[in-house]
Amino acid sequence: MQLKDIKKGFIPSREQILKAVTTGVVIVLCALAGFSVQLILKRGTTEQIVLAAVADPAAIVPEPSETEITEASVPETEATTETAAVSETSETSETSESETSESEETTKATTSATTTAATTAAVTESDLQLAVYATTVLNVRSGPGTDYSLVKQVNPGDQIDVVAVTSNGWYKTYNGNYVKADLTTETPPTPTPTPKPAATATPAPKQTTPTQTAAAIDTSSGVSCKITFYGPQDNGDGSYSLTTATGATCTEGVTVAADWSVYPAGTVIYIENDPLGGDGYYTVQDKGSGVKGAMIDIFVNDTSAYSTTTRTVYLG
Repeated sequence: MQLKDIKKGFIPSREQILKAVTTGVVIVLCALAGFSVQLILKRGTTEQIVLAAVADPAAIVPEPSETEITEASVPETEATTETAAVSETSETSETSESETSESEETTKATTSATTTAATTAAVTESDLQLAVYATTVLNVRSGPGTDYSLVKQVNPGDQIDVVAVTSNGWYKTYNGNYVKADLTTETPPTPTPTPKPAATATPAPKQTTPTQTAAAIDTSSGVSCKITFYGPQDNGDGSYSLTTATGATCTEGVTVAADWSVYPAGTVIYIENDPLGGDGYYTVQDKGSGVKGAMIDIFVNDTSAYSTTTRTVYLG
């Protein structure tokens, strides 16, 4: 046998090369499939599986076989199934947390309502018709307790009309508010005595006229006046009038009625410690048959919210 014949014996045939390449591809694919399954068992993410399985079969074999496609599809399907399971578990957890939160809020609301109802049921009221007077600056509240909202304040000596008394020591006023009973008294305040003029031998004075009344009241300094309140005037036909004696329209916080012989129409006055809680400045725009002498009648939209009182009035 010649040397060239021996050399030919070592040259592989085409069939041998294809067989060797196919065997190598199968071994590589089996290794990749085993590695992918190992990643799935360790709960690896889809991205890890894809990155771990990256291999370009085309670089080894020009035309991928059906076996390659089937092998590569297995890890992707399993990874997708695992991702869906994780998503469902997350949604179930979020739903459970939301339901738990709503349950807690419902329990709190029910407990609060039960406590409030128990507190309200514990306080009873008895009818009582009585007139009392504030002994100090007194808070008027919306309910029988200091935890209720403040409606307004009344001054010492102000009259309060009572319609009921509660079991926890509060008076209910005629307009539905409440004041602390032990901060009131049934004894009316003692009025400041007016000095009587000295007796003289002069003839009996004539009937006092409005002019004489005006002269008797010195408005240049503060005058202690009775403060009352009036509202829209009923016309008798179901309608109400807001027109004043001067032709102006009644306005809360602006309009007052007065004795024009004491405070002429158009006079600006200042009421100390404004009963309406404003700046205290008002304009005399109205008068009335019952408004005489040292008296100011303040226009308000709702007379039930106010009681007769006394204030010092100055010229504005």
